Amino acid sequence: MAVLVTGTSGVVGLHVARAFAASGTPVVAFSTSGRTPVTASLLDEFGDLVNYVSGDIRDHVTVEGAVRNGSVDAIVHAAGLTGEAQAQARPLDMITVNVMGTANVLEAARSVGVRRVVYVGSSAEYGRRPDLAFIGEDETAPEGLYAETKHLGFRLARRYRAVFGLDTLTCRINSVYGPGTRFNHYRGLVGNTLVAHLCRAVARGEAVHLESGGDYQRGWTYAADVAEGIRLMITHEAPAHDVYNLASGRIHTVREVTEALHRVEPSAQVSVGGGAWEEDRFQAGNVRGPLDITRARDDLGFEPAVGLEEGLRAYIAWWRRMPD
Repeated sequence: MAVLVTGTSGVVGLHVARAFAASGTPVVAFSTSGRTPVTASLLDEFGDLVNYVSGDIRDHVTVEGAVRNGSVDAIVHAAGLTGEAQAQARPLDMITVNVMGTANVLEAARSVGVRRVVYVGSSAEYGRRPDLAFIGEDETAPEGLYAETKHLGFRLARRYRAVFGLDTLTCRINSVYGPGTRFNHYRGLVGNTLVAHLCRAVARGEAVHLESGGDYQRGWTYAADVAEGIRLMITHEAPAHDVYNLASGRIHTVREVTEALHRVEPSAQVSVGGGAWEEDRFQAGNVRGPLDITRARDDLGFEPAVGLEEGLRAYIAWWRRMPD
Protein backbone atom coordinates (compact mmCIF):
# COMPACT_ATOMS: atom_id res chain seq x y z
CA MET A 1 0.00 0.00 0.00
CA ALA A 2 1.22 3.50 -0.85
CA VAL A 3 -0.38 6.64 0.57
CA LEU A 4 -0.58 9.95 -1.26
CA VAL A 5 -0.35 12.87 1.17
CA THR A 6 -1.20 16.27 -0.26
CA GLY A 7 0.11 19.44 1.35
CA THR A 8 3.40 18.03 2.62
CA SER A 9 4.86 21.54 2.62
CA GLY A 10 2.57 22.24 5.60
CA VAL A 11 2.80 21.00 9.16
CA VAL A 12 -0.08 18.50 9.05
CA GLY A 13 0.76 16.88 5.72
CA LEU A 14 4.44 16.74 6.61
CA HIS A 15 3.85 14.89 9.87
CA VAL A 16 1.30 12.57 8.28
CA ALA A 17 3.91 11.64 5.67
CA ARG A 18 6.41 11.03 8.46
CA ALA A 19 3.96 8.84 10.42
CA PHE A 20 3.31 6.59 7.43
CA ALA A 21 6.96 6.38 6.40
CA ALA A 22 7.92 5.53 9.99
CA SER A 23 5.45 2.63 9.85
CA GLY A 24 7.12 1.33 6.67
CA THR A 25 4.43 2.57 4.28
CA PRO A 26 5.57 4.16 0.99
CA VAL A 27 4.49 7.79 0.73
CA VAL A 28 3.87 10.02 -2.27
CA ALA A 29 4.51 13.50 -0.86
CA PHE A 30 2.55 15.98 -3.00
CA SER A 31 3.08 19.74 -2.60
CA THR A 32 3.83 22.88 -4.55
CA SER A 33 7.41 22.99 -3.28
CA GLY A 34 8.58 19.35 -3.30
CA ARG A 35 11.61 18.54 -1.18
CA THR A 36 12.82 21.49 0.92
CA PRO A 37 15.20 21.77 3.89
CA VAL A 38 12.17 21.60 6.19
CA THR A 39 10.67 18.48 4.62
CA ALA A 40 14.12 16.93 4.40
CA SER A 41 14.63 17.43 8.14
CA LEU A 42 11.68 15.15 8.88
CA LEU A 43 11.54 12.79 5.90
CA ASP A 44 15.03 12.18 4.53
CA GLU A 45 15.77 9.49 7.10
CA PHE A 46 13.18 7.27 5.39
CA GLY A 47 15.02 7.28 2.06
CA ASP A 48 13.18 5.73 -0.88
CA LEU A 49 9.98 5.28 1.12
CA VAL A 50 9.20 8.93 0.34
CA ASN A 51 8.64 10.02 -3.26
CA TYR A 52 8.27 13.78 -3.76
CA VAL A 53 5.86 15.08 -6.39
CA SER A 54 5.64 18.82 -7.08
CA GLY A 55 2.34 20.13 -8.38
CA ASP A 56 -0.65 22.40 -7.93
CA ILE A 57 -3.66 20.83 -6.24
CA ARG A 58 -5.84 22.85 -8.64
CA ASP A 59 -4.47 20.92 -11.63
CA HIS A 60 -6.59 17.79 -11.97
CA VAL A 61 -4.27 16.13 -14.49
CA THR A 62 -1.30 16.46 -12.14
CA VAL A 63 -3.27 15.20 -9.15
CA GLU A 64 -4.63 12.17 -10.98
CA GLY A 65 -1.20 11.44 -12.42
CA ALA A 66 0.32 11.39 -8.94
CA VAL A 67 -2.35 8.92 -7.81
CA ARG A 68 -1.94 6.60 -10.81
CA ASN A 69 1.85 6.74 -11.08
CA GLY A 70 2.34 6.22 -7.35
CA SER A 71 0.19 3.07 -7.21
CA VAL A 72 -1.71 4.82 -4.46
CA ASP A 73 -4.14 2.86 -2.29
CA ALA A 74 -5.18 5.70 0.03
CA ILE A 75 -5.05 9.51 0.12
CA VAL A 76 -4.72 12.00 2.95
CA HIS A 77 -5.78 15.39 1.63
CA ALA A 78 -4.11 18.02 3.82
CA ALA A 79 -3.36 20.66 1.18
CA GLY A 80 -5.11 23.99 1.59
CA LEU A 81 -4.92 27.68 2.37
CA THR A 82 -5.68 28.62 5.95
CA GLY A 83 -7.12 31.46 7.98
CA GLU A 84 -9.88 34.03 7.62
CA ALA A 85 -7.39 36.85 7.06
CA GLN A 86 -5.97 35.07 4.04
CA ALA A 87 -9.47 34.19 2.84
CA GLN A 88 -10.52 37.84 2.82
CA ALA A 89 -7.29 38.93 1.13
CA ARG A 90 -7.33 36.15 -1.51
CA PRO A 91 -10.92 34.91 -1.75
CA LEU A 92 -10.69 33.32 -5.19
CA ASP A 93 -7.45 31.52 -4.34
CA MET A 94 -8.99 30.27 -1.10
CA ILE A 95 -12.01 28.90 -2.94
CA THR A 96 -10.13 27.29 -5.81
CA VAL A 97 -7.48 25.68 -3.60
CA ASN A 98 -9.74 24.52 -0.78
CA VAL A 99 -12.85 23.58 -2.75
CA MET A 100 -11.74 22.78 -6.30
CA GLY A 101 -8.52 21.23 -4.99
CA THR A 102 -10.60 18.91 -2.84
CA ALA A 103 -12.83 18.09 -5.80
CA ASN A 104 -9.73 17.17 -7.83
CA VAL A 105 -8.54 14.80 -5.13
CA LEU A 106 -11.93 13.14 -4.76
CA GLU A 107 -12.38 12.73 -8.51
CA ALA A 108 -8.87 11.29 -8.91
CA ALA A 109 -9.60 8.85 -6.11
CA ARG A 110 -12.88 7.83 -7.73
CA SER A 111 -11.36 7.47 -11.19
CA VAL A 112 -8.40 5.40 -10.08
CA GLY A 113 -10.29 3.34 -7.50
CA VAL A 114 -8.52 4.39 -4.33
CA ARG A 115 -9.55 2.47 -1.23
CA ARG A 116 -9.97 5.39 1.19
CA VAL A 117 -9.59 9.17 1.37
CA VAL A 118 -9.15 11.18 4.58
CA TYR A 119 -10.02 14.85 4.17
CA VAL A 120 -8.38 17.16 6.70
CA GLY A 121 -11.02 19.62 7.85
CA SER A 122 -10.82 22.36 10.46
CA SER A 123 -12.22 23.27 13.85
CA ALA A 124 -13.21 26.57 12.17
CA GLU A 125 -16.19 24.62 10.85
CA TYR A 126 -17.61 24.75 14.39
CA GLY A 127 -17.74 28.53 14.45
CA ARG A 128 -17.39 30.77 17.45
CA ARG A 129 -18.19 29.08 20.78
CA PRO A 130 -17.54 31.55 23.63
CA ASP A 131 -19.07 29.13 26.17
CA LEU A 132 -15.81 27.10 25.76
CA ALA A 133 -17.77 23.84 26.07
CA PHE A 134 -16.54 20.61 24.48
CA ILE A 135 -17.51 20.42 20.80
CA GLY A 136 -18.75 17.26 19.11
CA GLU A 137 -18.46 16.38 15.44
CA ASP A 138 -22.09 17.19 14.61
CA GLU A 139 -22.03 20.79 15.91
CA THR A 140 -20.92 22.57 12.74
CA ALA A 141 -21.73 26.27 12.33
CA PRO A 142 -19.11 27.77 9.99
CA GLU A 143 -18.53 31.52 10.11
CA GLY A 144 -16.39 33.35 7.59
CA LEU A 145 -15.09 32.43 4.17
CA TYR A 146 -12.24 30.19 5.28
CA ALA A 147 -14.52 28.05 7.45
CA GLU A 148 -17.04 27.84 4.62
CA THR A 149 -14.45 26.54 2.16
CA LYS A 150 -13.36 23.85 4.62
CA HIS A 151 -16.96 22.87 5.25
CA LEU A 152 -17.66 22.70 1.53
CA GLY A 153 -14.73 20.31 1.21
CA PHE A 154 -16.28 18.14 3.91
CA ARG A 155 -19.65 18.20 2.19
CA LEU A 156 -18.04 17.19 -1.11
CA ALA A 157 -16.27 14.30 0.57
CA ARG A 158 -19.50 13.11 2.19
CA ARG A 159 -21.38 13.48 -1.12
CA TYR A 160 -18.78 11.40 -2.99
CA ARG A 161 -19.28 8.78 -0.31
CA ALA A 162 -23.06 8.78 -0.80
CA VAL A 163 -23.16 9.02 -4.60
CA PHE A 164 -20.12 7.03 -5.71
CA GLY A 165 -19.45 4.78 -2.73
CA LEU A 166 -15.99 6.30 -2.26
CA ASP A 167 -14.78 5.60 1.27
CA THR A 168 -14.21 9.17 2.47
CA LEU A 169 -13.54 10.18 6.05
CA THR A 170 -13.04 13.64 7.54
CA CYS A 171 -10.95 14.69 10.51
CA ARG A 172 -11.23 18.09 12.16
CA ILE A 173 -8.13 19.49 13.78
CA ASN A 174 -7.30 22.43 15.99
CA SER A 175 -4.19 24.66 16.04
CA VAL A 176 -1.68 21.98 15.10
CA TYR A 177 1.86 23.04 15.97
CA GLY A 178 5.30 21.52 15.58
CA PRO A 179 8.24 21.28 13.17
CA GLY A 180 7.30 22.47 9.70
CA THR A 181 4.74 25.12 10.65
CA ARG A 182 4.67 27.68 7.85
CA PHE A 183 4.70 31.44 8.45
CA ASN A 184 2.76 33.80 6.23
CA HIS A 185 2.03 37.47 6.60
CA TYR A 186 -1.73 36.94 6.45
CA ARG A 187 -1.92 34.92 9.64
CA GLY A 188 0.35 36.93 11.91
CA LEU A 189 1.00 35.52 15.38
CA VAL A 190 -2.05 33.39 15.98
CA GLY A 191 -2.58 29.68 16.55
CA ASN A 192 0.29 27.47 15.45
CA THR A 193 2.27 30.40 14.03
CA LEU A 194 2.32 32.00 17.48
CA VAL A 195 3.79 28.85 19.04
CA ALA A 196 6.26 28.61 16.15
CA HIS A 197 7.39 32.20 16.73
CA LEU A 198 7.84 31.68 20.47
CA CYS A 199 9.69 28.38 20.14
CA ARG A 200 12.01 29.76 17.47
CA ALA A 201 12.79 32.76 19.67
CA VAL A 202 13.63 30.51 22.61
CA ALA A 203 15.85 28.33 20.41
CA ARG A 204 17.68 31.41 19.11
CA GLY A 205 17.97 33.06 22.52
CA GLU A 206 15.82 35.99 21.41
CA ALA A 207 13.42 38.02 23.55
CA VAL A 208 9.72 38.27 22.72
CA HIS A 209 7.16 40.33 24.61
CA LEU A 210 3.53 40.33 23.50
CA GLU A 211 1.70 43.41 24.77
CA SER A 212 -1.62 41.56 25.07
CA GLY A 213 -3.32 38.24 24.41
CA GLY A 214 -2.35 36.27 27.51
CA ASP A 215 -5.96 35.20 28.12
CA TYR A 216 -6.53 34.08 24.53
CA GLN A 217 -7.23 30.34 24.38
CA ARG A 218 -6.77 27.70 21.74
CA GLY A 219 -6.69 23.92 21.58
CA TRP A 220 -3.04 23.59 20.56
CA THR A 221 -2.22 20.04 19.49
CA TYR A 222 1.18 18.57 18.66
CA ALA A 223 1.48 17.58 15.01
CA ALA A 224 2.66 14.01 15.63
CA ASP A 225 -0.52 13.26 17.60
CA VAL A 226 -2.77 14.45 14.78
CA ALA A 227 -0.68 12.51 12.26
CA GLU A 228 -1.06 9.30 14.24
CA GLY A 229 -4.82 9.83 14.43
CA ILE A 230 -4.98 10.23 10.65
CA ARG A 231 -2.85 7.11 10.18
CA LEU A 232 -5.37 5.22 12.33
CA MET A 233 -8.21 6.55 10.18
CA ILE A 234 -6.52 5.21 7.04
CA THR A 235 -5.55 1.82 8.47
CA HIS A 236 -8.69 1.02 10.51
CA GLU A 237 -10.65 -1.71 8.77
CA ALA A 238 -14.12 -0.19 9.20
CA PRO A 239 -14.45 3.09 11.15
CA ALA A 240 -17.91 3.47 12.67
CA HIS A 241 -18.22 7.13 11.67
CA ASP A 242 -17.11 9.31 8.77
CA VAL A 243 -16.05 12.35 10.86
CA TYR A 244 -13.58 12.47 13.76
CA ASN A 245 -12.13 15.22 15.91
CA LEU A 246 -8.36 14.77 16.27
CA ALA A 247 -7.00 17.14 18.89
CA SER A 248 -5.48 17.37 22.34
CA GLY A 249 -8.94 17.59 23.89
CA ARG A 250 -7.78 20.61 25.91
CA ILE A 251 -7.41 24.35 25.54
CA HIS A 252 -4.55 26.50 26.84
CA THR A 253 -4.17 30.25 27.18
CA VAL A 254 -1.23 32.03 25.62
CA ARG A 255 -0.05 32.77 29.17
CA GLU A 256 -0.05 29.03 29.93
CA VAL A 257 2.06 28.46 26.82
CA THR A 258 4.63 31.06 27.92
CA GLU A 259 4.69 29.60 31.43
CA ALA A 260 5.29 26.14 29.96
CA LEU A 261 8.13 27.55 27.86
CA HIS A 262 9.78 28.87 31.03
CA ARG A 263 9.50 25.46 32.66
CA VAL A 264 11.05 23.82 29.61
CA GLU A 265 13.70 26.53 29.18
CA PRO A 266 14.18 28.58 32.38
CA SER A 267 16.28 31.11 30.46
CA ALA A 268 13.49 31.78 27.93
CA GLN A 269 12.89 35.50 27.37
CA VAL A 270 9.21 35.38 26.46
CA SER A 271 6.33 37.18 28.14
CA VAL A 272 2.78 38.24 27.40
CA GLY A 273 0.34 40.85 28.68
CA GLY A 274 -3.30 40.23 29.54
CA GLY A 275 -6.40 40.37 27.40
CA ALA A 276 -7.94 38.05 24.85
CA TRP A 277 -7.44 39.91 21.56
CA GLU A 278 -11.18 40.41 21.34
CA GLU A 279 -10.64 43.52 19.20
CA ASP A 280 -9.12 41.41 16.42
CA ARG A 281 -11.93 40.13 14.21
CA PHE A 282 -9.80 37.34 12.74
CA GLN A 283 -8.63 35.97 16.08
CA ALA A 284 -11.89 36.55 17.94
CA GLY A 285 -13.58 34.22 15.46
CA ASN A 286 -11.38 31.42 16.76
CA VAL A 287 -12.79 31.53 20.29
CA ARG A 288 -14.10 28.06 21.04
CA GLY A 289 -13.72 25.27 23.54
CA PRO A 290 -11.81 22.00 23.20
CA LEU A 291 -12.77 19.44 20.59
CA ASP A 292 -14.41 16.34 22.03
CA ILE A 293 -12.21 13.39 21.00
CA THR A 294 -14.36 10.68 22.59
CA ARG A 295 -15.45 9.30 19.23
CA ALA A 296 -11.88 8.95 17.93
CA ARG A 297 -10.75 7.45 21.23
CA ASP A 298 -13.56 4.86 21.26
CA ASP A 299 -13.60 3.97 17.55
CA LEU A 300 -9.95 4.28 16.54
CA GLY A 301 -7.99 3.94 19.75
CA PHE A 302 -6.72 7.50 19.31
CA GLU A 303 -4.98 8.97 22.33
CA PRO A 304 -2.91 12.17 22.32
CA ALA A 305 0.55 11.23 23.57
CA VAL A 306 2.42 14.55 23.57
CA GLY A 307 1.61 17.05 26.31
CA LEU A 308 2.20 20.78 26.00
CA GLU A 309 5.62 20.85 27.66
CA GLU A 310 6.87 17.80 25.78
CA GLY A 311 5.69 19.27 22.49
CA LEU A 312 7.32 22.63 23.15
CA ARG A 313 10.57 20.94 24.16
CA ALA A 314 10.66 18.89 20.95
CA TYR A 315 9.80 21.92 18.85
CA ILE A 316 12.58 24.05 20.37
CA ALA A 317 15.05 21.22 19.76
CA TRP A 318 14.02 21.08 16.10
CA TRP A 319 14.48 24.83 15.67
CA ARG A 320 18.00 24.47 17.06
CA ARG A 321 18.81 21.93 14.37
CA MET A 322 17.54 24.17 11.59
CA PRO A 323 19.75 26.84 9.97
CA ASP A 324 18.83 30.49 10.43
